[in-house]
Amino acid sequence: MIRYDGPIIDTHHHIWQREDVPWLRDPPIKRHIGDFFGLRRDIPVEEWVHDVVPHGVVKSVHVTANWGPARALDETRWLQGIADKHGFPHGIVCQADLCDPDIDAQLKAQKQFPNLRGVRHQLHWDSAPLRQNVSRPDLCNTPEFRRGFALLEQHGLHFELQVFAAQAPYAVELIKAFPNVRFILLHSGMLTDRTLEAIEMWRAALTVLAAFPNVHVKISGLSMFNPHWRVRDFRQVIRDSIQIFGIGRTIYGSNFPLEKLHASYTDLITAYRTVLSEYPVDDQRRMLHDNAVGFYRV
Repeated sequence: MIRYDGPIIDTHHHIWQREDVPWLRDPPIKRHIGDFFGLRRDIPVEEWVHDVVPHGVVKSVHVTANWGPARALDETRWLQGIADKHGFPHGIVCQADLCDPDIDAQLKAQKQFPNLRGVRHQLHWDSAPLRQNVSRPDLCNTPEFRRGFALLEQHGLHFELQVFAAQAPYAVELIKAFPNVRFILLHSGMLTDRTLEAIEMWRAALTVLAAFPNVHVKISGLSMFNPHWRVRDFRQVIRDSIQIFGIGRTIYGSNFPLEKLHASYTDLITAYRTVLSEYPVDDQRRMLHDNAVGFYRV
């Protein structure tokens, strides 16, 4: 097949000033991504542009770098200022604690920024303590969360769904309850291990989530749990995600600069292009560009 070399929209990246991001300050906080010493510094938009523009990235979506719910509005304000000056990012996904009783006022304040598109409240939880971002695996089905989540439809915002495979049944209940909210599953459902059992559980999770037409999948963060990745590892995740969700609901994102711990942007996009070259050029363009235009309105 012919490799697509046209414009790309990267729908998952971060920039930051280290002083604003609690998990990057001293002393280092242990995280599931392992040693992230190389990221404990400022990541300005100029560095992002330098990394991605030579590879055809023409637009981007910034997903919150987690300044903390109390400073979520400050982060969006800062990002909008960066976008107004530099162009990037073209879309913004803000951080939100949907269990907060004051979430309606917070979302109204967020909506004043023209690049705002959606919300992320990270829900991932498993038995490993470093992978427990919330207090319980089924937080999405508590009355407190549901009350805040119901406001997304009112405000015209989508939800970035970040869960592990074992949490798929809980996510399904949430999706069933809100058929008019658009969801996008982050990092292809976060395949944590390469064992046959883990892969089969992950595939099963994607299959039950893909049954709902308002759910898309974002192929991003592929080296997050696989630092010694090979192209064939990417191929398996990308091809399975496309097979399950279909090319029309599959969207590219890098998760840069977190992926910078294990790969340059050149390495990353080359791997994606290599795998996707097995598909028709029009399908490659849809995943790398067109689907993002429709979903993120950029």
